[in-house]
Formats: sequence, structure tokens, C-alpha cells
Amino acid sequence: MMKRQEDRETRRQGDKEILRSLCFPFCVFRSVYLDISLSFRLSGFFLVILSLALFSTTFAQRTGPGWVWQNPLPQGNPLTAIHFASDKSTGLAVGSDGTALRTVNGGFNWEPISLPTIGVLGGVYVRDERNAVIVGARGAILLTVNGGRAWKQAASGTKDHLQDVTFALRDPMVGWAVGSYGRVLKTTDNGSTWSEQNSGTEENLQAVAAYDNQRLTAAGANGIVLVSDTGGDSWKKAMPCGMTQINAVAMPYSDLIVAAGKNGCLARSDDGGGRWTRVSLFTSADLFSLSFSDAEHGSMTDSNGMAWRTADGGKSWLPFNVRTNPRLVSVHFADKYTGWAVGDNGLIVRTDDSGYSWQRLSGGMREDVNDIQFLDNSVGVAAGSNGKVWITNDGGRVWIPVFSGTNENLNAISFFDGQRGWIVGDKGTILRTSNGGSSWGSGATEATDDLLGVHFISHTRGFAVGANGSILTSENAGVSWQTVPSPTRSWLEDVRFLNEKTGVAVGDRGTIIVTMDGGEVWSSVASHVTNNLYSASFNDGQNGFIVGSNGIILKTEDGGLSWRDVESPFTGHLFSVAAAGKFSAVAVGEQGLVAVTDDGGVTWKSQSGITGKVLLSIAYRGGRNVWVAGRGGTIIKRTEELSPAPFVTPALPPVLRSIVKPPSPRQPLITITDDGDIPPAVETKKDN
Repeated sequence: MMKRQEDRETRRQGDKEILRSLCFPFCVFRSVYLDISLSFRLSGFFLVILSLALFSTTFAQRTGPGWVWQNPLPQGNPLTAIHFASDKSTGLAVGSDGTALRTVNGGFNWEPISLPTIGVLGGVYVRDERNAVIVGARGAILLTVNGGRAWKQAASGTKDHLQDVTFALRDPMVGWAVGSYGRVLKTTDNGSTWSEQNSGTEENLQAVAAYDNQRLTAAGANGIVLVSDTGGDSWKKAMPCGMTQINAVAMPYSDLIVAAGKNGCLARSDDGGGRWTRVSLFTSADLFSLSFSDAEHGSMTDSNGMAWRTADGGKSWLPFNVRTNPRLVSVHFADKYTGWAVGDNGLIVRTDDSGYSWQRLSGGMREDVNDIQFLDNSVGVAAGSNGKVWITNDGGRVWIPVFSGTNENLNAISFFDGQRGWIVGDKGTILRTSNGGSSWGSGATEATDDLLGVHFISHTRGFAVGANGSILTSENAGVSWQTVPSPTRSWLEDVRFLNEKTGVAVGDRGTIIVTMDGGEVWSSVASHVTNNLYSASFNDGQNGFIVGSNGIILKTEDGGLSWRDVESPFTGHLFSVAAAGKFSAVAVGEQGLVAVTDDGGVTWKSQSGITGKVLLSIAYRGGRNVWVAGRGGTIIKRTEELSPAPFVTPALPPVLRSIVKPPSPRQPLITITDDGDIPPAVETKKDN
């Protein structure tokens, strides 16, 4: 079996590693959240250059309007911090791409907040129902005094990245923010003005906690723990976990400090940081976040998806499983019973029983969406990881899970008309439907290779391609499948037919193969590139595009017999392309990239977006009817026509334009009562 090149796995499961390297230094917020080790140092010059480059190429594309989250809800960007006022009703959650959410009913409903920044937000502190402070990238400090309805930016005096913020438990006007290169800022007027304090270290500081206006602690990279009893004017240093990175600290009492870090290291001090004791947890999981509601009761989260609980000031801890083992990177308890936590894919959870059980406040699925198709502007189908299939009847406002009968990853969808459709996936998985996706049955095949692309050219005849150059064909509507001789052993990612005779498949290492006889014989075509090719789409019987790794875009003007590089301006991987009209195409890929051309590929421009998630698929039906989908359940719909120019509905060859009448709304034949996710929270109505 031929081994895939590395960025092949980028599409399937390995993209997080690439994103980790690309997002640094902004992802140093809750760096354990992305498993970024901060044990190495970057020179100040390199950090500045990298920061400028990332802001110009990445964050610039996430500020434009015109998109709405359809899944997860209220949104799917990673969340890095959560905090609530003592009323247990008013709370804020913040995260990547300038994401900020506000609730006034304990988290049962959330609304997005518009902020004057687009970078990663690392920390949040809600003092009461009116006052709150958020800190983030490039020294951002944001204040509200009216419950989050309006925000202003405070002068921080620094461009270093601020990763956490806290205020003294016994003096809420006094607070501190910490960040990269040992940066410590202090306020004594509820955050209106800030002054720098000398921390005595240049290590990146991840977390800060304060008991009163004199006693506080901060911690971060290379095991550093700082303790001050002079309001931050002077600091004592300790390394209770050696060189192991500390990710969270708590100071629930005047002399009690608890520090949690990577590799299961937990340490506590009962004398204000003078002496430290390691607490044995019998786990090597990275510890993410700490929160104490009083001197005895505290909670902690780890990289294995466990929520830990202590009732003796951190001397002993009990782990509790959270269903699906989510990476909860920030936890906050308002009292010993009521707490909240946030994590990847916009997940927000709540507990009302001291962390023994957790319920989900955010909605929708969180499995990767590997492919999405719309049969008209209302009826759509999506498929993804762990055998998940969803249907929608209202343009994506509501996605309904459908029983698929498999747990294998599902990679590609093909519909010939409004009723007959097929899905292929890992280990030779083939599903078929004759009722528009309401139910799915298996196709018979002896194939065991992963199948990555599928396309039907009539209601009975179709092709599937996949690992090790696999090509399968069916002549009976997908009931059974046979192997077709292939000219390559490279993994084939996608297959498209221009008409009943002419088809193109693309794959690893620049592989392009074509058939001119309806799939009986396939031949290799020179691409003159070595990039992995992931997706193909055609404007008409002659013109089309292929996209792939490192931003490669190829164009054909002769029905796929020859291809040329159009010199794309992008460097990130492109995973899907949809050609539209005579000259237009849209492609999606890494870091939320949506690329648009309206001149036949001569020029490409990035469409502003609202996420940095990896986008794996696009469905385009003209005008505002654009859906993009990808990692962590991401489904986003366009609410305005794409710029730089509006498109027309794609003109397909007559043989492939098979939907005669609009598809009718559908409901799953088998109701899924338990989708395997964390159970949703139900708000308890208070008696009048």
C-alpha cells in the first residue's frame, strides 16, 4: 500500500498541526489548547515580523460581513475563556477571530458581540452585570460599562499579546493582565487605565489570579510561577513543576495558591508561595484550567476531556468524565455548584451539581463536515466524520441527523436528482438513498480502501475513487460495485464527469487521470506539478479548475486533456472548488480561506470571512446561496452576494442536469434520539 504524502492527512485529520504553526504567536493564548510548546524562544525581531505577516495574511480576511453561522450554534470558532458575574446570569465567552459572546440568563442563550478587534481574545473578567474587561492579541484591552452593549479600547501601552486578566476578589477595582515576554499590566480604576509592572521574567505568562489588591500570582512557560504580596511591585519566583509549563493558577485564599500545568503537574502552597507540594493525580494529561469558588471547592479540566473536582482546597481531586471527552480549556465556577466551561468548536457547557455532570449550552453537531451538497436553495445533505449524515429542508437553518448505519468517516456525496444519492467513505464504505436522504442503505463492494470521491453520470451509472488509485464503478444505481483498472497507485481525491463519456479524477503528487469512453479506460495526463490535488470542478464541457495543496490552482480549456498553473496568490491548502457560470469559481481551504475568481482564473481574491477553521467543502448555487463546511461541524452560509462580483447559477452540461422538479422536504425514517453528544441543558423556569 502506497503511503500518502503528509498533506494528504492534512485534509483528513492532520491539519491541526499546520494550524498550530501558522497561528503562533496568536495561539499562545491558552497555548495548551493547541498543544503549542512555549519552551523555545523567538527573538523580538522575528516575533514582530511574524506578527505583522500573520495579521496581514490571516486576520485580514475575517472581518467582513455577509456570513452567518448555521452550525455549530451560536458559532463554531474555538473559545478560549469564560467568566460570569456573581449573579450567575451575566457572562461572557471569548475566543479566536475576535469572537465574543454574551449571555444574561446563565448561558442558556448567547448573542454575539461586535468588538473593535479581530485578533485572538485570551482572557475575560466579568465584574458585575455592567462591567467587564477582555484582553487579547497585540495588547488589546476592551472595556464595557453597560453590560456589553458597547465597548471601548483602553490604552495598554504594549503590542505584546495579553493572555489572561483578573481582578482582586476583595477589591474589584484593582486588576492585572499578563502576557508574552513576562508582560504584567495593572489597573486601579476598573480597567480604564493601565500601567506596566516589572515581573522580573521574560517568560510568556499564561495565567494570573489575585486574592486582594496586594496578593496575587501569575504563571506560564518553562514552569515559572510568580507570587507578589506587594500588589505586583515585587515578585518571588518558584518552579514547583520544574520546567513544565504552567497553564493555570488560582488564589482562593490569602495564602493558598494552586498551579496546574502540562503532564499532569499540580502543585499547591499554603504559605503564599514559600513552600510548594506536588499533588499526585495519577494522570499525565495536560491540565488546562482552574477555578475555585471558595477556599475549599475548586474545579479543573484536562486534555483527556476530564473535569476534576476538589472539596479540600486542592489537596485531593476526583475526576469526572464529560461525554465525548471534549477539550475544555477554560472553566469558571460562580459558587460550589454552578459552573461553566468552553472549548473547541464553540463548545459551551454548564454544571449545576459541582461538576458531577455537564450539559451542553451550545447547539448543533461538532463532527467534521467533509462534504455538503444542496439540491435546491432549501434542500441539502451533509456528511462527515464518524458516519454522520444530516439533511436540511430550510436552507441550513436546521440540520437533522439521519441514521447511516456506519461509524466510518464519510468523505463525499453525489446526487443525480432530488431523490437518488450516494455517499462514500473510509474502508470501502458506500451508502445510497432513493428518497432524498431520508434513509440510507449500503452498496455491495469488496473494496476496503478509503473512498474519497464519487460521481454519478446517470441514475444508474457512477464512479468512486480513493486510496491507492482505486476506481470503482456501478451500473445498477450503486447496489453493487466493481473495480476498474487504474493507471496510478496514487490516492485519488475527486472524480468529475463533463458528460457521459469524459471524466477526470485527481489525486496525490499532481496525479490527473482522464477517461474518454465513459470510464472503461483511464489514462494519465501531465499536470507538471507535484502538489496533492484535492478537488475538480467544471464551468462547462471545456473549462474547469483543480485545486490542491499549497494553494495550487490548475485550469483546463480543453475538457481536461491539458492543464496549466494559474499562479495562485495563496499558500495554504485548498480542499474544494466549485465552478460557476462561464468564468467564475469559488474555492475553500485552510484558515477559513474563501477564494473567488470571476475572470476565468486570471485573478483570484480572498473573500472576507468569519472563521479561521479549515473549510473542506463548498456548495454554490448562485447569488447568496453559498454554503461552506469543514472542521468541527462548521457550516456557514453567505447572506450577501460574493465579492468581487456576483455570480450566476452554474450552467451544467445537459446530460448532468438531472433535477426535473424541485426536491420535496424530507424527514428521517429512523429518528435518532441520542446523537452521542453531551446532553443539552434545559433552563429551569423560576417560580414567580
